Amino acid sequence: MILTTDFGELGIPIENGLTFEENAKIKSEYFYKKTRLKTLSDDSGFIINQLKNYPGIRTARVSKELGGEQAVIDDIFDKCKEKSEVEATFYCALALIDERERITCLGKINGKIIPKKIGDNGFGYDPFFIPDNQNVTFAQMTEKEKMLSSHRFDAFKILVNQIQ
Repeated sequence: MILTTDFGELGIPIENGLTFEENAKIKSEYFYKKTRLKTLSDDSGFIINQLKNYPGIRTARVSKELGGEQAVIDDIFDKCKEKSEVEATFYCALALIDERERITCLGKINGKIIPKKIGDNGFGYDPFFIPDNQNVTFAQMTEKEKMLSSHRFDAFKILVNQIQ
């Protein structure tokens, strides 16, 4: 196992891409150049279907700016007046880079965002997101149920197929 202490301070890449895929690639390329090790990076977030690219690639930054996930959800429902749920798509882009290959893929899961938390499992927006064909939030699912229906699992399935 190699620790970041083996490389000194690696710094943080500037995520200035316009898509989840571009930001994942920026991170992988940055750390690959620093370490010369095969690097897997991700960029994840969600988009409210009726709000053009919001919060999108800025999902984590919007949460910090507004003061947390509930504040983002409140902002969404302020923008989508008189709705009890809004359609959303969660995305996970993966970028795998080494000396021989550069692979980028995008997983996604459709569903809806609800205004108040339900469930205690998971993290981030899990208590607010109900995937299509489900009647519970990610935070109400077992770890295995969530994993098998998540945007991250979808992205890893695509990645594995591209590697083989």
